[in-house]
Amino acid sequence: MEFETLKKEQRAKGNWRAHIANYVKLKKQKKVNDPEQYCKSKGLNCEAFQLWLRYIEKEDKYVFYRSFATENLERAKRSIELLKNYMDRDTKLRMPLMRDAIVAYAAPFRKSKSRTFTTLNLKEIENFIPASLQKTHKKICDDRDTIVAHCDLGPRNPRAGLFGISIRMAGYYWEDYKALLPEFEKLILIVLEKLHQYNIQEGLTTTEATFQDFSNPPTGALEDPGPPSME
Repeated sequence: MEFETLKKEQRAKGNWRAHIANYVKLKKQKKVNDPEQYCKSKGLNCEAFQLWLRYIEKEDKYVFYRSFATENLERAKRSIELLKNYMDRDTKLRMPLMRDAIVAYAAPFRKSKSRTFTTLNLKEIENFIPASLQKTHKKICDDRDTIVAHCDLGPRNPRAGLFGISIRMAGYYWEDYKALLPEFEKLILIVLEKLHQYNIQEGLTTTEATFQDFSNPPTGALEDPGPPSME
């Protein structure tokens, strides 16, 4: 493909993406109701617009499950491996590594906003975690939500007195997490395997397989719609 042709195609794709982002913004602001209204106001090919909207929705799902979720779980796995190697040699590294493992593991189980109107998470995977590890999974995710990524007072149960502030919390100290390490490590490996199986089941294996429905787009989807006007 000649350079100028390639450049025009990439510009067209970029402008379609920009229109999708603009539409999502306006719809969330309740300034537009649906794709038909947006396309009419912008003079766009509605069939092409809706194809790009579906494409980006599929792209978000593919990237979340194949990349973001997997990378977070692998990061949690690496932090646990480092923790096991250094927890007796350098006590200062213990809790930072544990906190990183907790945040990385729990993140994909929480709501991740897509670029359109959906949220993505590993709720489907959560259902396949063995009953013997559900308690560990819940603690890791709850601890992330309350004491690691946030400053909820309930779990810390603080008391203000004459000699300052005392924290009365159980289950959140190094010895508690040290006892949890074997199950936490096993949990990460199981979730990684379940995620791999889910990706195969959903056809999220390769870019070719995932986006095969978009391999022959209508001509309008590759024509440059021009950038969206500033709203």
